[in-house]
Amino acid sequence: MALRAPSRSTTLSPISFHRPTPTDPQLGGGTTRRSDHPDWVLLHKSARIISGHRNTTTAGCHTTEGQAIEASFWLVDPPGVSYFSVHCPGLSNEDFADEPYVLCAEAALVLFSVAFVPVPRGRWISTQHFVYRAGWGSPSLHLIPDPGKVRRGDLFGLLPFAGTTGHYAVVFLNRHFTAGDKAWRFEVHAFSSVTRSWSSKAPILSGLSEDDQQSLLKHYATCKQIMVGATSLGWVDLFRGILLLCDVFGECPVVKYIPLPASRVCQTDEDGHPYIAPWYCCDNDLIKFVEIEFDDPDRRTLGNQGWKATTWDRTIAADDWRRRFTVDGANISVDPSYSDLLPAGLWNDGTGKLELKKLIFYTPTLSKHDDSFHYVMCKANNVDGKAWVITLDMEHAAVEAVAPYSTRGCLLVSWHCPCAFPKYLDLNPGDDVTMHSKSCY
Repeated sequence: MALRAPSRSTTLSPISFHRPTPTDPQLGGGTTRRSDHPDWVLLHKSARIISGHRNTTTAGCHTTEGQAIEASFWLVDPPGVSYFSVHCPGLSNEDFADEPYVLCAEAALVLFSVAFVPVPRGRWISTQHFVYRAGWGSPSLHLIPDPGKVRRGDLFGLLPFAGTTGHYAVVFLNRHFTAGDKAWRFEVHAFSSVTRSWSSKAPILSGLSEDDQQSLLKHYATCKQIMVGATSLGWVDLFRGILLLCDVFGECPVVKYIPLPASRVCQTDEDGHPYIAPWYCCDNDLIKFVEIEFDDPDRRTLGNQGWKATTWDRTIAADDWRRRFTVDGANISVDPSYSDLLPAGLWNDGTGKLELKKLIFYTPTLSKHDDSFHYVMCKANNVDGKAWVITLDMEHAAVEAVAPYSTRGCLLVSWHCPCAFPKYLDLNPGDDVTMHSKSCY
């Protein structure tokens, strides 16, 4: 994908690393699993461009121009934040137009993009896409050929092939304007790792109501791609619902639409943007999401604000969503031992308890292991970059674990991507993959 270069070069900051132990006290408390080799992680979406750091996860290939490129992952158990790094021997930060960025992840696969400044320097940025694959022997990195049809805002997805072959499809949904009927239309483009080629199809919209079709063809404010079953993909719109692309590998893929719960209230800021993006995931054909609702949305960035967290789920065949857990932030118990990990000022002398409502809360995330757990980032203020990721036990209304995090330069709406690829890595007991950055920037 070629995009116009920025008017001035992007300055990418250097990175520093430290090595936490598996029992890092900053993750202390509760019964959260900790290990040298986590089987799922909260992966920071932006990579660091570094040299000289490799581990057992490192895999490499070549760019379109033949430049060597490597990707490595630095993993810790949630609520700690994991990172990935990209290294291109001979290139410096000035050769990258932006930091590499995760688009989506499914099973053993991670799809990310890298934007290179062209040489000799010209008008266009070269954005190339790569799939990192864990398992099936050593990790591998694959360059995805440019189909020549990708546009800014297109919707990417990953579909692992069934079985143990390790093959996959990269899918993107392209929208184009048809002047004749003055409407937007969809095209499905899929890359197969088996044939190493792209194919294109026009999905069927039949069976959708006129209102659903109009909703689908509006601009999509997508925040998350989910794999639904073995052959379907979903893209979540924060305002309207889920665009579901069924039977991706069939001759005639079908587009369906799943509206969000009718009782759900989407709280927005003065610009009409959601305050907090709900987090969605899917287990086979069971779609789940968690969101936070504030008592006074206009004051949520000031802290000391009441809120409730709610989890929902539904199957594709169901008629409606099911509310699973609702927890009032005021009722969440916080063990006093967390007072050394969390920011000062949370203690209430009157109640003799730590109060989470004094914090500013951002995007929640569902656990990959337990539906009753979710993870949420919070800050004490909007001035500095200090933040914490907290594990909340929704079933028992309790804080399970805490880990520090830095938000300097990060987009707080979608700063992370839950990934299951670590469980596919063939790691030995002595392999150290826990080195990660002190801060995201």
